Amino acid sequence: MNRTNKEEDTSKCQRTINIQDIPKVSIQDNTKVIEYIGYLWLSNSQTPIEYHNPSEISTSMENIADDSNPFIVEGQLYSKDANKSYSIKYVDGRHIVVEYDLNRIPGDWESDEKDDLKKFIPNRLKASKIVFRQYWELRVDEFCGKDDSCEGMQVYQPAAFVFVGFEYEQKIKEVKQ
Repeated sequence: MNRTNKEEDTSKCQRTINIQDIPKVSIQDNTKVIEYIGYLWLSNSQTPIEYHNPSEISTSMENIADDSNPFIVEGQLYSKDANKSYSIKYVDGRHIVVEYDLNRIPGDWESDEKDDLKKFIPNRLKASKIVFRQYWELRVDEFCGKDDSCEGMQVYQPAAFVFVGFEYEQKIKEVKQ
């Protein structure tokens, strides 16, 4: 199968990897510590576990494999230093992990640093918001391409939806006098 340049650019920033290939904290090399923020929801837990400490995540993922029990039902991890995000889902007996290398975003993907941040109220997380960045790609619209009325115009379509962290709100308690 021949790949176009656009597909090759996309594959540089987005790829499916094995669960064991997510980089963990390097204890032997003190100069390279990978710090993640994110969460993992294990199959034996009622709530996801939030992570802000690299050693915690390394310990949690140490023995995770497709055939392990408990397994990761769902997870999102982001390393600001490495500028990489990992989306983890467990489907049909195996972990599907998509790695986004945000250092290699294709030139035709668009994202406004502020406007394309999507914030959602999470379920069962301590964070007040879970934050994703929406990336858009300019493509020929499949419906406009069927006749000559749109002249093959291009439109922005979603290219990737990438986890980039949490947002916490300070809850101020009023003191009644």
